[in-house]
Amino acid sequence: MKKITALLLSLIIFVFAAAGCEAHTSKAFTFSVENGDNIKLDLDTTGGYNISSKLPFAISYKDEEISHGTFIFGEVYSEYVNAAETDEKATILDSGTKDGNEYVFWNYDNKEFNYVIYVHGSNTALLIGNNVSEESARECFNRLTITAE
Repeated sequence: MKKITALLLSLIIFVFAAAGCEAHTSKAFTFSVENGDNIKLDLDTTGGYNISSKLPFAISYKDEEISHGTFIFGEVYSEYVNAAETDEKATILDSGTKDGNEYVFWNYDNKEFNYVIYVHGSNTALLIGNNVSEESARECFNRLTITAE
């Protein structure tokens, strides 16, 4: 009887533990850019996020589009960085590297939250804009892995 009770208790604990865990999901697309580069975007979709396969691509949260992105030639990356640094309506919020890619994140006029990302190993950069909030833009960026294929 003790064995059956212990087994049932273990089974109940396992069921509750498994029900409380959310499965990790992701979605990836590889885009062929005009310059011949192939760039893979892999989004962690756990919790209701999604990414579209059409350009400009959209990142959505619970069916609401919150960020939009497009590819630009790598040479233009520095022009966007310079504009973010010199425009009086722009404030740089963060810069650095993520997954080997250089990026700059800025707020424009307290209305737009933009990333420009230079994809390591390519001649391609990405622009990603978000009109929701700084936190929303950061969440989308942090969920995204960008690689040159």
